[in-house]
Amino acid sequence: MSDILLIHGAWHGGWCWQATAEALRSAGHRVACPDLPDDPGTTLADCVTALPAAAIILGHSMSGILAEALAQQRPPRLLIHLCSYLPLPGDSLARLDRLHPGPARAWPRDDEGRLVMSADAACDMLYQDVPEKIVARALPRLRPQPLGPMRDPLPGPARADVTRHYLLCEHDRAIAPALQRAMLDRAPVDQAHATDWGHSPFLSDPQGLARLIDRIAAPQGPACGWTSAARHSASSPARRSRSS
Repeated sequence: MSDILLIHGAWHGGWCWQATAEALRSAGHRVACPDLPDDPGTTLADCVTALPAAAIILGHSMSGILAEALAQQRPPRLLIHLCSYLPLPGDSLARLDRLHPGPARAWPRDDEGRLVMSADAACDMLYQDVPEKIVARALPRLRPQPLGPMRDPLPGPARADVTRHYLLCEHDRAIAPALQRAMLDRAPVDQAHATDWGHSPFLSDPQGLARLIDRIAAPQGPACGWTSAARHSASSPARRSRSS
């Protein structure tokens, strides 16, 4: 049994983890999935302050940076990145995006300057492999995203000295698999898992995601290197490092 913190990505809330959290609790884990603050002036530091400590921290998408910042302050036993940004100290989301530039995205903003995700963009980038009934329930719950957590860099001077796992999603349309691999090349982890999910496995395959987290959380978790998960075969080389 482990205390697991699930940190949602941009535009979402703790609600997105409901099915995954229920499956993890059924496996005996204690799970927290709080809402991140969404006031217009919210900063990366504000988000980290709002999060509890946990033995296992998982950050999705944007919240890879939040997970790393929290680990610097309150190191977990395991740090799991789910198709997330994987920063070194000094990195922001914009800097990491330049590792593998994709088409420019111009997000609309609300009256308070927060970024807005349209239903069409969410369906195309985030939910292309999610059942329609679940998408219909998710879209009304998306909320404007403050700029601060996306703009602010990971503080220094060094990465937290923790064991890291990365769940690479091969069908991700929000953070391209090529960008995920580019981040892994410069910020290696102890174990990478290649999967055939899109960007939102907590909605498309929550049971499968929970099984993988449970397997990683086990005292004798997967060996170092690359593994295949969720039916997809990995072809990239193994890598292991905790260098700063």
